[in-house]
Amino acid sequence: MNKKIRLSILIIGIALITFIMISIYPKTIHLHAQGMKYRLGAEHIGDEKSVAIDMDGTVYTSLTGNKRFVGTITIEGEEIPVPEHQRQIEINLGKDLSGIMLYQYNEDKGISHFLYGTIFLNRSFREATFTVMDRDLEEGNQGGNWSGYDGIMITVPASDRAEALRISNHLMKEYLDGYILH
Repeated sequence: MNKKIRLSILIIGIALITFIMISIYPKTIHLHAQGMKYRLGAEHIGDEKSVAIDMDGTVYTSLTGNKRFVGTITIEGEEIPVPEHQRQIEINLGKDLSGIMLYQYNEDKGISHFLYGTIFLNRSFREATFTVMDRDLEEGNQGGNWSGYDGIMITVPASDRAEALRISNHLMKEYLDGYILH
């Protein structure tokens, strides 16, 4: 009986260690998708644009389940005032798979920051929606804002506004807390 108990504990221990290792093992992400860039609000229906998104990197999972993406995100037509060779970004996604897209880069005058917006992902990393900061284009102004009323969104994969809104409302459900994007 003693041998059976030890063998059972050993098997359970190996299974637990295997599960933990699989859960925290870094996952390579390659999302290359066509999506939509659009502004919320009925008055902006018809102004959507098709965009391509490339997201390449690695997702690391901590023992507590929090996730962190390290890599590059390229969105067709988006001007990011960060030197090309410094565009790797680290996004703390947390358990809900959303995070702030804050670029940090070096300039002659020191370290600079550029806040692009927020990303929301599904568990398979095959769907994404971005809230894009609406910027005041004054020289040197890195600030901006986003509103659920008329904010700029980018969603992939999506072939039209209705599909993009469906994905966005699903991915942002907890964040929106009952509000529905239109």
